[in-house]
Amino acid sequence: MQADPTGMHNWHWEAYVEEWIGGWDGEERRALLRQIAHLIPHDPSEQIRVLDVGGGWGPVSRVVLEAYPEARITLHDFSEPMLDEARQRLAPYGNRTRFVQSDLLSAEWTKGIDGPFDAVVSSLAIHNVLFPDRIRAIYQEIFPLVAPGGCFLNLDMIASGELAGRASRHAQQMASRQQLFERTGEWRPLSDLPARPGRAGLMHAHGDTTQADRERITAHEPATLANQLRWLSEAGFDDVDCFVRDGRSGLLGSFRAG
Repeated sequence: MQADPTGMHNWHWEAYVEEWIGGWDGEERRALLRQIAHLIPHDPSEQIRVLDVGGGWGPVSRVVLEAYPEARITLHDFSEPMLDEARQRLAPYGNRTRFVQSDLLSAEWTKGIDGPFDAVVSSLAIHNVLFPDRIRAIYQEIFPLVAPGGCFLNLDMIASGELAGRASRHAQQMASRQQLFERTGEWRPLSDLPARPGRAGLMHAHGDTTQADRERITAHEPATLANQLRWLSEAGFDDVDCFVRDGRSGLLGSFRAG
């Protein structure tokens, strides 16, 4: 199994996994994930089959199982500590769940995954492979796992182009300036605003990409919204859209005709 190429995440370290889960497993996050379940184009009473790619400790699987009481979930992940957490947390759903461990950085990751599925879902997972060419390939590898009439729903980080990224950072500064004015009644120059704090603890305490990784990244199209939607269409999906865009993340939906 390969390490995260960013060097940012250590998914095989139990303490890191526990801290990560504690930072994301809240009701606000769960409400966002329910949007994924609600976009699956099937009646809640149907016995659908769902694949959760990079499913971690099971937050997406859980909301799908709640919304579709007859659903069967295959939860895939790279990290054994994450899969251990998922087995414990999804134990109440009994034989409605199964688990597969494989590495998205490998083109062989779909071996052992028995498709097709009525829905393939994912959240904050695929961007971790880092390389745009690999993300594009994963979309191609997911397509045959989706049954006709099914969908692929991906809530993930989305790269910005240079100008759009600059505008996004400027918007964050402007919002901070507005909040500061509401607290103090004083309009401050953008240059005087304090730097945004990073996350403390074990998060983001690892290394950086290698020179070879950086060269591979820059050699390919970035994983912007426009490019990802095009990659999904090129993979074979009949209709693609972005249902939610919030800062650096977005919920992309890709659908196969029935």
